[in-house]
Amino acid sequence: MASIGTYWGAFLELQDLLDDQIQYVAEHVDVADSNRVSLINDGKQYRNKADEVLLEVWHGRKLDFTTDAGVVLPPPERTGLADVSFNGQIWHTFVGRRDDQLIRVGQAQDARWEALAGLSVHLFWPVLSLLPLLALFLWFGIGYGLKPLYRIIAELEQRDAESLTPIGPGPLPNEIKPLVDGLNGLLRRLDCAFTMQKHFIADAAHELCTPMMALSIQTKLVETACTEEERKQALSQLETGVSRLSHLAQQLLTMARLEPQGQATVPQPVELLALCKTVILDHIRLAEAKHVDLGLVTQYEAEIQGSPDTLRILLSNLVDNAIRYTPAHGTVDVGVRREGNEVVLEVCDSGPGIPEAERACVLERFYRGGNQNIQGSGLGLSIVQRIAEQHGARLVLGDGPDDKGLLAQVRFDSPIGGAEQSAAVL
Repeated sequence: MASIGTYWGAFLELQDLLDDQIQYVAEHVDVADSNRVSLINDGKQYRNKADEVLLEVWHGRKLDFTTDAGVVLPPPERTGLADVSFNGQIWHTFVGRRDDQLIRVGQAQDARWEALAGLSVHLFWPVLSLLPLLALFLWFGIGYGLKPLYRIIAELEQRDAESLTPIGPGPLPNEIKPLVDGLNGLLRRLDCAFTMQKHFIADAAHELCTPMMALSIQTKLVETACTEEERKQALSQLETGVSRLSHLAQQLLTMARLEPQGQATVPQPVELLALCKTVILDHIRLAEAKHVDLGLVTQYEAEIQGSPDTLRILLSNLVDNAIRYTPAHGTVDVGVRREGNEVVLEVCDSGPGIPEAERACVLERFYRGGNQNIQGSGLGLSIVQRIAEQHGARLVLGDGPDDKGLLAQVRFDSPIGGAEQSAAVL
C-alpha cells in the first residue's frame, strides 16, 4: 500500500512539473518566417518557479540575449555545469559553446529545492499515513500471538510450590512450543528429584529413629547403673551407639550430596593407584584393630577422568564395608588391573560374602541383608553405585577366590594410558 501510494504521488507531482515545463517552453518559443526557432523575451520578470528556465547568449563578455532582463548573471568563465551566485541567490547553470558564442541555461537553486521538497512530501505521506495502521496491526497481532504465553503464565502463577505436573496441552504457536516442552521436561525432572528426596528423608528418619532411641535408653542405663561394672558396660554400649549414629549421619550426608543428580564438578585426571594407597593408609588402623590384613595386591597405573573426592568416597566405602564384614585374621585385598578395554578397581575380602539372590537388593538404600549383627547403615553400596554411575562405570558384585568372601569391582571404560606392575603387598 505504501509503495502504491508513493508511486502515485510521485507520478502526479512529476506530471504537473513536466506539464509546467512544456507550457513554459511553448510560451517562449518563436518561429520566424525562415522557419528558424528562437526564444523570445516577453518582458516578464523571472518568478522563481522550477519550471521556468533562464536563457542567456554571451559573445565574449557581452550579453547578446536573455529571457529575463532583470536577472543578469556574471559572464561565464567556462563551459559545463556550474553554480553561480547573483543577489544572494544560487543559480544552477549549464554553459554550452556555439562557435564564438556561449549559451547559458539556468534555474534558481531555491526553485529546484522547492520542487524536490514538494516531490519528497508526496513520496513520504503514504508511509506516514500507514504508520498508525501498522502500529495498531502490530499491537493486536503481537498480543494475539502471545495469548498462549499469557495463559501459561497465569497457569503457573496459580500453582503452589508442590505442583509439578506438566503444563496442560493446548494449541501453541511453533515459537512457544519448544519453551513449553522444555518447561515440562524440567518439571518432570524436578518431580522425580523431589520424590526421591521425600523417600530418602522418610527412610533416613526411620533409620535414625532406632539408634536415637537406643542412645536414650543407654543414657538412662548409665544413670541408673548400680555398680561400676554395669556403668562401664552401659558406657561401652553408649559409645557404640554414638559411633553407629555418627557413621549413619556421615553416610546420609554423603548420599544427600550425591542425590538426585550429584554436584556438578569439572572432571579431573585421577590416578587410581595413588588413590588406592591413600585409602588404604586411611583405613590401616581400623584394619589393625580388627586384626585384618589390608593390602594392595595388584597394581596397574591407570588415569581416568572424574572427581577425586567422590572416587575416594567410593573406594573408602568399599574398603570400610570389607573391613566391617571380614572376621578377625581375615584379609582385604585392594587392586587395580586392566581387563580388555576396561580398568578394574576391585576390593576382595574373606568375609561371609553376599548371596547372589541379595546382590541386587544390597544396592538399595538401607538394605542390610542377613548380617544385622554387623554395625552399619545400609548406605555404603548405594553410595558406591551412585558414584560409579556418575563416572560412567559399572559396579559388579561377585564371589571371592574359592567362592568365599565378596569381590566388588568398579569397571571404568576407556582408560587413559597404563602400565602394569608386579604384585606387591602394602
